[in-house]
Amino acid sequence: MSIARQLLHDFRPFFRMLDEPLTRSPIGFGRSRLIDDPFFAMNRGMLRGPVVDVSEEGNGKYVVEAELPGVKKENIEVRIGDAGRTVTIEGKILVATEGSENNTPASEGTAGEVSTQISTERSVIGNFSRTVLLPRPVDSDKVAAKLEDGILRITLNKAAEDKASVSVLVE
Repeated sequence: MSIARQLLHDFRPFFRMLDEPLTRSPIGFGRSRLIDDPFFAMNRGMLRGPVVDVSEEGNGKYVVEAELPGVKKENIEVRIGDAGRTVTIEGKILVATEGSENNTPASEGTAGEVSTQISTERSVIGNFSRTVLLPRPVDSDKVAAKLEDGILRITLNKAAEDKASVSVLVE
């Protein structure tokens, strides 16, 4: 591995830390409009990666929690890569809202007639991807993922030893 590539690899957590405040939305989940959903990027008109928290448990495990509001588990793929150093969460969001009949006047027509809005349909379709760099490699055979209430929780066991490094006996 070249020195430049190794340095970039070592600085990935720092770059991620700098990028995180720029990608998190200051708008909370309490808003009713879809555009105010923090999962939806207002400035680009497209979906962005989910907000992710990584924590370490005392029993040799990492826990990755990702906010995935409105995403079904059938539309989520989780992959372990880079010899157990990264977790990639990819998926597709399909959000469709349909309003019922509304008997309140929506607007006045050109001839002074009052029109009534019958129904409203809105949908958002898009893909997202988020890769998280872990501090130490994990055992890719011992990974559990569960989606509950819009939160994807991935539990990863740390690998017994770093497979990317090898000890060399000096004679």
